[in-house]
Amino acid sequence: MLSQFLQMAFFGGLLLSGLGRAILPTGKLSKFLEDNQMAILGVCFMCNIFASNLLNTGAFEVYYNGERLWSKIETGRFPDIQELRGSLETAMSVASSSL
Repeated sequence: MLSQFLQMAFFGGLLLSGLGRAILPTGKLSKFLEDNQMAILGVCFMCNIFASNLLNTGAFEVYYNGERLWSKIETGRFPDIQELRGSLETAMSVASSSL
């Protein structure tokens, strides 16, 4: 939920930063947006970075016929290509021999 709020703040901030003077009446808020446009954009992009980090699990999983062959969360690392290829070949040979 916090990630969605931060994403909305990001897009809302971009909208206000780009169109603020055109859609807001002339006044203190319009002047504030004009004077602090770079700071507002910086805060918007920080909201986007925080939202992305909240959604990032670091998961990398490989499945074949519903069977998990590799899980980065369980092993704590990415597989090298030989490990992945070996697991996939084994799973494919087991699947073809059961037919």
